[in-house]
Amino acid sequence: MRRPYEVFEVTIRTMQGRFLLKPSEKINDFILGVIGRALQLYPGMRIFNFKVLSNHIHIILAAPNSGTMRKFMNHIDSNIAREAGRLHGWKDKFWSRRYRAIAIDDDQKLIERMHYIFSHGCKENLVASPYDWPGVGCEKALTEGQVLQGTWVDRTAMYEAERKGKDCRLEDFCIEYEVPLSRLPCFEDKPEEYVQAYYRQMIANIEADTAARLRDEDTRLLGITGVLLQDPHTWPEKMKKSPAPLCHASTRKKREEYKKSYRSFVARFMEAAEKLKQGFIDVCFPEGSFPPPMPAMIVATSGAPPG
Repeated sequence: MRRPYEVFEVTIRTMQGRFLLKPSEKINDFILGVIGRALQLYPGMRIFNFKVLSNHIHIILAAPNSGTMRKFMNHIDSNIAREAGRLHGWKDKFWSRRYRAIAIDDDQKLIERMHYIFSHGCKENLVASPYDWPGVGCEKALTEGQVLQGTWVDRTAMYEAERKGKDCRLEDFCIEYEVPLSRLPCFEDKPEEYVQAYYRQMIANIEADTAARLRDEDTRLLGITGVLLQDPHTWPEKMKKSPAPLCHASTRKKREEYKKSYRSFVARFMEAAEKLKQGFIDVCFPEGSFPPPMPAMIVATSGAPPG
């Protein structure tokens, strides 16, 4: 059965993979505050899971439409970049590129991507358990019902107050936001105890796999202390670079169907863009696309020369 909304895995990485999101109490707090505020500003958005690593973020979310998702992610990206940049004295470009959103086509792949996000920190040999990651994550929220909460700093209001010569304290402009998580579509009719137990088992499997791999490879963990001691202006010696799939789907048939649908979408977009370029104003772009800017046109009225 087709879902009433699209589910995506969204990824965004810092410039050159620098550790500008390195966990700390302050960074963890404001990242949760930014995400919580974004959910309140755009109530149609749903978040199922997310994890903030030292140099990138993964989010599994659902969007009511492409426009809302774009605004939601722009709010998260821009505000995290400003706050983390201010904290670390980073004034250059913060993100390496625009966020990447990959559609998750079916429930089987959705469960696999939840596992993938939980495994971060372990699969890089940083910590032994997903629970040990000192940065922002949803493990305890999804397995124990822990409430995620962070602080949003209203910099605009603070600036206006300072501009008027008022005596300002940062805490006077801080707002607490919770980050509510949504149920996966495949778990919507399951009791909370079942869902929490399912995630606990998933994390237990990751812990067991991590321990076995460390024994087989005779590898040592960097550990929580090592993560916290990383210089935020440095970057890893090796970075994973592999082509992103067009979508996450559990069968070849579903992947081919998605590719076919995407090719049709691109063809309709290009056709509409060409008409716009030719000067047609009443052009219909396919749903989910971002039309290019309108071309400059000179419109003469009543026979008067343009100008």
